[in-house]
Amino acid sequence: MHIPDGFLNNNLAGGMLAGAVCMLGYCFEKVLKTIPVSSEILATNCGNATVKQNNLLLSKNSRQTFLNLAFISAWIFAFQMFNVPIQSATSAHFIGGVFAAILVGPFFGFIIMSSVLTVQALFFSDGGLLALGANIFNMALVGCFFSYYVYNFIKKFNNVIAIFTACFFSVMCASISCLVELSLSNTIIFSQAAKYMLTIHLIVSFLEAIITLVSLKIFNGDINE
Repeated sequence: MHIPDGFLNNNLAGGMLAGAVCMLGYCFEKVLKTIPVSSEILATNCGNATVKQNNLLLSKNSRQTFLNLAFISAWIFAFQMFNVPIQSATSAHFIGGVFAAILVGPFFGFIIMSSVLTVQALFFSDGGLLALGANIFNMALVGCFFSYYVYNFIKKFNNVIAIFTACFFSVMCASISCLVELSLSNTIIFSQAAKYMLTIHLIVSFLEAIITLVSLKIFNGDINE
């Protein structure tokens, strides 16, 4: 699903890269809004001992948060390295966006996915730098951010079904988005590439749902809650 450079129209690639940067800034703003809350808690406490105690608690929480983010990023990075080449321009692989979003929310999830995709493009030539915006749109926005809200809506009825549905939505909609971008750039003919690519990704979506369920069970306990 990683699109290399040279496969997208420059205007489309540039516009999507600008959009990805804006979305990333928005997600950082949402995440950083949690910091003033901690500052207010500290400001209401009296006495140096209490402040030091709270600082220590916040420090431990911060370390745990970063450890969680590092684990999620490493999991996604590792599983995205298994690629199945697809005709013409791209490949099929796990996304991991639903896993990230369920554990840390859509905003942190988007940041994690964008970071993984950027590292892959910079150091592993997995996806192009100019095409990075399109890859972020497909896998971080559609595959993680939007998919979280699919999960969040359905989990009210059944959590396991919600995970399966979100993974299906994540993989299939991201692959359709990729197809549309390549088609608009005249790299592929949509009708010719769609059948093969969507068939492969249908299998990937089922496998991703299984792996996501198992990983959430290991990392987060009871997935039926």
